[in-house]
Amino acid sequence: MAVQAHPPGTLLGYLDYCPVDDTTNRWITEFSLILAALFLLDILTTQLILWLGGIELNPAMAGIVTSPLVHLVIKAGTLFLIILVSLVAETRVRGSSIAFYCVLITLYLFVIVNNSFVLIPHIVG
Repeated sequence: MAVQAHPPGTLLGYLDYCPVDDTTNRWITEFSLILAALFLLDILTTQLILWLGGIELNPAMAGIVTSPLVHLVIKAGTLFLIILVSLVAETRVRGSSIAFYCVLITLYLFVIVNNSFVLIPHIVG
C-alpha cells in the first residue's frame, strides 16, 4: 500500500496522522466528480423548471435558485465542504468517505429523477 506524504502546514499534511492511501484518494476524486456532475445537472434542470414557470419546493433554496450564479456558487461551496468532510472522515474511519459519497450520490440521483419527471411533460407536450 502506497501512502502519499504531504508537506506539513497543508490541510493534507495535517491529516497525515492517519494517511489516506492513493486508492482512496482516487475514489474520493471520482466520487467528487460524479457529485459535481449531479450538482450541475440539478442546477440546469432546476433553472429549466423555473424558466418554464415552476417553483422551487425546497424552502431553504427558494431564494438562492432565483440567481443561477448564486446557485452555482452555493453548490460549489457545498462540494468543497463535502470533499473536506470526506477527507477528514476517511482519516478517522477507513471507508467512511465512500459510504458518505454513496448516500449523497443516491440522494442527488433522486433529485435529478424528480426534476426530469417535472420536465418531461413540458418537453414531450
